[in-house]
Amino acid sequence: MNFLNLAEKRYSCRSYQDKPVERDKLTACVEAARFSPSACNSQPWSFVIVDDSSVAKDLSPALLDRSLPFNKFTRNCSAYIVIVEEKANLSSKFGGILKDQHYAQMDIGIAAEHIALCASDQGLGSCIMGWFSNRKLKKILGIPRAKRVRLVIAVGYPQENAFRAKVRKSLETVVHYNKW
Repeated sequence: MNFLNLAEKRYSCRSYQDKPVERDKLTACVEAARFSPSACNSQPWSFVIVDDSSVAKDLSPALLDRSLPFNKFTRNCSAYIVIVEEKANLSSKFGGILKDQHYAQMDIGIAAEHIALCASDQGLGSCIMGWFSNRKLKKILGIPRAKRVRLVIAVGYPQENAFRAKVRKSLETVVHYNKW
């Protein structure tokens, strides 16, 4: 499969089979993230792989919102990869101050997409989530208080009917050549 096919195939899966995800597949996803680019090679991340079904079930309440319909699908997800922001190196921090950019967040976004693409390449579904209770997640996973969870990625085997066709703006709408 070429890269454009993989990018087209990858989608935010919200319906998973009741089937555990093999640890080697989850590790491969994190390995892909580890190889992702980062500003000044800062690598401002660490990863918590959740593949124990009882811990995965404990995470769901920290990902749900009682007042809004976000992340209800997590009740049936068997695995997660949690991305924790680490301190960026001095070069990245200094460059970020000079350019008014938070490079660590960009780096974590790139790492998350590497995870999602690797999952898709292995026949897994994934959904990148930014809506959750940081406090609850840190308590459940034993993440130190001073750290910040940036993203949680649900990973699992999609239900057969889980795929939805992507709706995207046309190329002509989003691309400008040489000038705006």
